[in-house]
Amino acid sequence: MTTIRKHLTYANVMATIATFIALGGGAYAATHLPRNSVGTPQLRRNAVTGSKVRDGSLSGRDIKSGSITAANLGRIGLANMLGASGTATNDASVSESAGSCGRYAFVANGAQPGDAVMLAGSDINALSHAMIGAPTVTNPNKMNVSVCAGAGSTVNQGPGTIQLRFSTLR
Repeated sequence: MTTIRKHLTYANVMATIATFIALGGGAYAATHLPRNSVGTPQLRRNAVTGSKVRDGSLSGRDIKSGSITAANLGRIGLANMLGASGTATNDASVSESAGSCGRYAFVANGAQPGDAVMLAGSDINALSHAMIGAPTVTNPNKMNVSVCAGAGSTVNQGPGTIQLRFSTLR
């Protein structure tokens, strides 16, 4: 007992008490706060920064509308958002009668589900009176595209004959 009393200083006692208070507060919070009771209203402004967010965990739905402007786009780094780019080709025959539309699968190497897709067009004369758009990526390396034939023309293309230039953003 004398050995303990020899090392028992004011600083040691206060450090031990402070440790128990700190641990007790955490234990109290863990056992007495309701589940999911700490959320956005309890966070301080700018408490969550880019370095605290796991890479790939956010999507476009998580970004506040109007928060990304041309002025701050450079700071975000558009190069970090670029995904795949290349030429997508139709998997199967594309056949639409005049004035009708359909959805078709295209092979788009590098495209990933959730990517935003930009189409740059096609050099096929048979599609000069057709509308191609609304691309979505639901499976890796596959893109679904709407093809609509114009009012006075039809679209009849065999597999692999439609080539669309595309770029994606992640």
